[in-house]
Amino acid sequence: GAGLTESQLLTDLDEDRLRSTLWPKVAGAQVLHEVFPVDSVDFMYMTASAGTVFGVPGQGAYAAGNAYLDGLARARHRQGGHGASLDWVAWQGLGFGSDAQVVVDELARHGSRPVTAAEAFAAWEYASTFDIAHLVMAPMPSTDTSADSSALGAARASVPVWSEMSADEVLAELEAGLRAVLAIELRIADDDVDSDRPFAEMGLNSVMAMSIRREVEQLAGIELSATMLWNHPTIASLAAHLAEKVAPQATSDADESGGESGDSLLDSLFDSVEN
Repeated sequence: GAGLTESQLLTDLDEDRLRSTLWPKVAGAQVLHEVFPVDSVDFMYMTASAGTVFGVPGQGAYAAGNAYLDGLARARHRQGGHGASLDWVAWQGLGFGSDAQVVVDELARHGSRPVTAAEAFAAWEYASTFDIAHLVMAPMPSTDTSADSSALGAARASVPVWSEMSADEVLAELEAGLRAVLAIELRIADDDVDSDRPFAEMGLNSVMAMSIRREVEQLAGIELSATMLWNHPTIASLAAHLAEKVAPQATSDADESGGESGDSLLDSLFDSVEN
């Protein structure tokens, strides 16, 4: 299977980039389909991506190309052909997914992980015994939850007990944590991260924002909206927003106004739509 990726959100894609990403998968598969009709070959397996199922930030065009393979495999199956479109998760040490932490993080969020080459070929051999046109080739979550529980416990233990901190302490801790996250992602020193400078001016793009969201979720210990960084585009504004979520009592004590701001209302609307 041919593969070309373009790390951009759909809203940022132009027609040329969309075509260049789709073409290797779509054109290549269509040529093989026309050159080798269903009744001329014993089988046809197409290498696709589980990104069409799990979703990978910034890879919408790539996912669309792989979805075409899924549809073509089902069409050939209806015509009596044998074979399938195999939607693979990342392979360990192979392909663009092996070096993309955001791919590994997305798989982990769905209870999966990259596969080894041995696992992949064993799964392919097993899948070939079934007459199914479209298969998702992904490891199932482990039945041994002890390691996961230990990791989860360690992650939770690393999150500060926000309710035991004053409003100023909560805000300072969040700002320091956000500054460290941004510095690592942007590959700059902590001291070069300006709390009042918009993220976009510091070089943050849409795909990087997805990775940062995961880190900020671990920092705060809560799930966050995908629009978080765009609604609160500086460290100072984001820290204030997070403080309201992780320690509402502390922030309400510090702010006697008691009213809900327009920003918090907007966030509530976004959260309700996403959920």
